[in-house]
Amino acid sequence: MTKICAYLITAALLFCCLFAACTPANDADETLKNSLKIEILKIGKADCSIITDGKASVVIDCGGEDNGAEISAAMDALGISSIECLIITHYDKDHIGGAPALLKKYKVLKLFEPDYIPADTTAYAYMSYKNALAEAKVAGKCESTEAVSDSVDLTVSDIKLNIVGTFGKDYAKKQDNNDSLVVSLEHLGNSFLFAGDIEKQRIADMISQGRVHPCDFLKVPHHGVYNSKLEDFFSKVNMKYAVITCSEKNPAEQKTLDLLTAKGCRTFLTSNGTVHILSTKSGIDITQ
Repeated sequence: MTKICAYLITAALLFCCLFAACTPANDADETLKNSLKIEILKIGKADCSIITDGKASVVIDCGGEDNGAEISAAMDALGISSIECLIITHYDKDHIGGAPALLKKYKVLKLFEPDYIPADTTAYAYMSYKNALAEAKVAGKCESTEAVSDSVDLTVSDIKLNIVGTFGKDYAKKQDNNDSLVVSLEHLGNSFLFAGDIEKQRIADMISQGRVHPCDFLKVPHHGVYNSKLEDFFSKVNMKYAVITCSEKNPAEQKTLDLLTAKGCRTFLTSNGTVHILSTKSGIDITQ
């Protein structure tokens, strides 16, 4: 009887150990099942954010002309074979330069672009983008496009997006930057804001119109260049995390970094490497 009891106790202990070892992994698998991955690439002073939940993908901006291969490699590594939603925030070369390469390689279901005509329509990057888009449409590789002036809400898989334009206002100063589309994203209660290259004139308008809301994460506008409205903007956004797309050659301005530090915000610079973001029901985790 004593031996039987000993065997039973040993078996029970082994079962408890196995259960304890397996449960966290199961919980982790369950947590990751509906996760969202965001990669903000290290591609110099240029923007590209790749977003996927494993079922659908969103790409915000396409870096510079020389970044197409890097962006494509990053997308392939994430298992992305098509783009459900491609968002071009504005027509500067460091945001649209890699678009021709992506439009050639991937099928795009929906493309959103800003509703303005740049001052220089003969700029190489703009012409290359427009030509590639026209070719993609003819080839059936871009199903639809929309120029956003006001506000567009859409859901891609489990990703909720809001894309905001200028509501028809034409900015005489810093036209391309201030005409940027601003993208809000929500996933499992986690909120993200991608602010393009907006500068103080547009920031002031958005604040006065009540279009700036708190969020967990901010892609800081205009590569971390300082302007006098950033402090108000950061206060309204009240983010926990921030990423600045910059390079060693073109670093973020110290005044901007100081404002972020004063807000108690964890800040990541793409000059230090690609930023990897994981959104789950438990919150946001960022590594670099």
